[in-house]
Amino acid sequence: MKNSSKYYLGFTLLVFAGALAIPFVNGTDASSFITNPLTWILGVAIAFLILALFAVSQAMEGIKYYILRKEGRLEELKELQEAEATGDDVFSRLWQKLQDAKPIEEESEIEMDHEYDGIRELDNNLPPWWLWGFYISIVFSVVYILRFEVLKTAPSTAQEFEQEMAAAEIAKEEYLKTAANLVDETSVVMLTDEALIKEGATIFSTNCAVCHAADGGGGVGPNLTDEYWLHGGDIKSVFATVKYGVPAKGMIPWKDQLNPGQMQKVSSYIMTLIGTTPADPKEPQGDKVTPVPQETQESMDSTMEKTEDETAEAVISSL
Repeated sequence: MKNSSKYYLGFTLLVFAGALAIPFVNGTDASSFITNPLTWILGVAIAFLILALFAVSQAMEGIKYYILRKEGRLEELKELQEAEATGDDVFSRLWQKLQDAKPIEEESEIEMDHEYDGIRELDNNLPPWWLWGFYISIVFSVVYILRFEVLKTAPSTAQEFEQEMAAAEIAKEEYLKTAANLVDETSVVMLTDEALIKEGATIFSTNCAVCHAADGGGGVGPNLTDEYWLHGGDIKSVFATVKYGVPAKGMIPWKDQLNPGQMQKVSSYIMTLIGTTPADPKEPQGDKVTPVPQETQESMDSTMEKTEDETAEAVISSL
């Protein structure tokens, strides 16, 4: 191998080593780095880059031999050949094994009866690196088919997708357990789950019944079962009233005693009291509010699922 090629090899290997070291410097887990497809793409790209640099160097040397021979500069050609013959280093041996090509001075042995514009056709063997790459790809394909299609000892891409979706669903459920505490008066919706409404009823009986009666008919506080409201009769208004209270009329703010999820539950329970018949209802107070369909958690989830389906269909149709 020529001296210039050694420099190319050293530089390329240095770049490759640096590229492999970057993830570990950043604290990337070694196993995830190895299984990352980009790692293998980078490795293959750099391997081909090394081979390309070798091939270019070899071609340049071949052109040099050709020019010296054509111009009759035999002394220089002989000196160059002797220098190459004495260059028995590890890189030269490696390159010779990788390409398995005849030395330039022996090319006459494999020269074919075909020449055009000074370019001769040679019957070189296929490079071992190419042959081994071909053989490895065959072995890989056989192992892949046996493992994934015949023996099924590893999940297919479809099964991996299903597993990831199941894990994502679990993560979603875990998130929703804490997401309830992120709700406020601008984003709150009415809960429809019976278990959550029951929890809201427990909160109401513990904290609200003393002023509004156990059945919501009112006492010190207003009647919560009729269509008349002092501070708005929709879920967002009720949530805001529970959260901030009405200190001027004796209702304390509950934001310091109840978390957002609890306030949503009790507000949703209060909304279920509208239209019920309490034992001793208090006279109406405030303005009459015409009942309107409330945005519920169920309707919001349905809207989100519809939006996700429409987005997925749009992506599929664009492929």
